[in-house]
Amino acid sequence: MKTTQRRNERSKTLENGRDHSLPIPIDLVFEIFSRLPVKSIAICRCVSKTWSSILRRQDFTELFLSRSCALPKLLLACQKDGDLFFFSAPQPQNLDENPSPVVASCYMKLSLDAYFRNGAFEISGLDQGLMGLTHQWIGEKRKYSVPVICNPSTGQLLPLTRVKTRRVKSRNLFGYDPIDKQFKVLSVSEVGYGPTNMKYEEHQVITLQRGKLSQRLFNTDRVLHHLEYSKERCINGVLYYKTIEFSTNTHILVCFDVRSEKLNYIKVKKFLTKGTMVNYNGKLGLLLSGVYDSIIESSTSVNLWVLEDIEKQDWSEHTYVLPPSWKDIVGRKMLGFVGMTQTNEIVMRSERGPRSPFHLFYFNTKKNTVVRVEIQGIDEPEYTRVHIFLDHVENVTLM
Repeated sequence: MKTTQRRNERSKTLENGRDHSLPIPIDLVFEIFSRLPVKSIAICRCVSKTWSSILRRQDFTELFLSRSCALPKLLLACQKDGDLFFFSAPQPQNLDENPSPVVASCYMKLSLDAYFRNGAFEISGLDQGLMGLTHQWIGEKRKYSVPVICNPSTGQLLPLTRVKTRRVKSRNLFGYDPIDKQFKVLSVSEVGYGPTNMKYEEHQVITLQRGKLSQRLFNTDRVLHHLEYSKERCINGVLYYKTIEFSTNTHILVCFDVRSEKLNYIKVKKFLTKGTMVNYNGKLGLLLSGVYDSIIESSTSVNLWVLEDIEKQDWSEHTYVLPPSWKDIVGRKMLGFVGMTQTNEIVMRSERGPRSPFHLFYFNTKKNTVVRVEIQGIDEPEYTRVHIFLDHVENVTLM
């Protein structure tokens, strides 16, 4: 009954607030608008109040997002001082031996000096095409941090509530709950000074839902300290990050359930902490080459460790031998892992040497092939850091 009622509502013509209406079913209007580029959506929102109202509706933004998920893109976020430049390019598909270059175009520049001075911020990929920005650390002289959620499609920056702390250092980690559709920030605070006295103790959770913010503080029975090179990864509502248990010096993978806000701890081997965290078919994967976090000249394979069960702490290991054409295509380059695509291709980039032209390397584990894709339109040496996000989707939701 509810489904029939909703269909009837969606089939009604659109009222413009006066005595006139658009003699077009709203389903058809949604279909037309959902096929437009993001920039065109932004322009159309300014045409009239009627169009603005249509393009702000939740059912339209959900339709646009679902269509975008079917056509993921390659997103490059380039830092330069306090500015962030977003480049977008088609996601390479069905790569052959000699793929054509991919052209990236810059469509957005955001100035972040009002939030982070001198470009001292970290960027994290979130679900739904959004990103999280935060200070690298909250230091002794900076007693609060303002986490920021960014929508690269609309250029919006949404600062959340200040994360206050009485501690020496804190770090903010971003997660998303796909069931309740909530974005959350887990702020983990640390006590003490020096590498032997670094330990986490205080946790805060900031929740964003329908424009409202809530904040909760809790402590844990474990004292941990952070691996500074570690980055978090949120997969299917679970936020993963790496730490070391203070008392035993044991390497720990923390699993934070974003919906229930409960923590699980998994002991891992030391070399696994170097692995690049990826989404492997909805599970956490760690990419390494042997015990290294990069592929070096002597590497012969890529190892993928998959967390099969959080409660049982069960892992599986997959080994992919590099193809014979590897050295002809890659040469002596040291490659770092970018991630894995939805089609389970391992993507890498050069970590040393000249980076112009800019290349990505796609390792197809099923076909056992590797191809080099040139990314045109971006001069990598011009920027301080270049962050690469695979399978990016566009989201026209206004925060």
